[in-house]
Parts: sequence; structure tokens; C-alpha cells
Amino acid sequence: MEKIENSRWKMSMAGFTAFFLATIFYLITGPNIPVILGFFTSAVVLFILNAGYIFYTDKKSGNKKNQI
Repeated sequence: MEKIENSRWKMSMAGFTAFFLATIFYLITGPNIPVILGFFTSAVVLFILNAGYIFYTDKKSGNKKNQI
């Protein structure tokens, strides 16, 4: 659990978790495709921003150990 709490990908995981929970909720209560697509879009945007931030900080610091 400590590995997840200190993960640099925490924001991306939160975005996709919100997407999955919202999808399940809206499929149970009534299919609402625009809302589900909105949550998916927000999860993808959070992932892209988080990946850009991580790669930028790695490049800026010159840290080769944490790069993929």
C-alpha cells in the first residue's frame, strides 16, 4: 500500500478509478453515455498531464533511474 501512496502516477490512477466507478454507477442507475464519455475524457486528460509532468521532471533533474 505504501508503494501506491507514494506513486508518482497517483493522479492518473485517481482519474481512471473515478471513470470506472462513474461507469458502474451510471450503468446501474440508467445508461447515460455523455456523462460516461465525459469521465473518460477527464481520465485521459489527467493521464496525459501527469505523464507530461513526470517526464518533464525526470528530464529536468537528469534522473535516469526513474525513466521508463
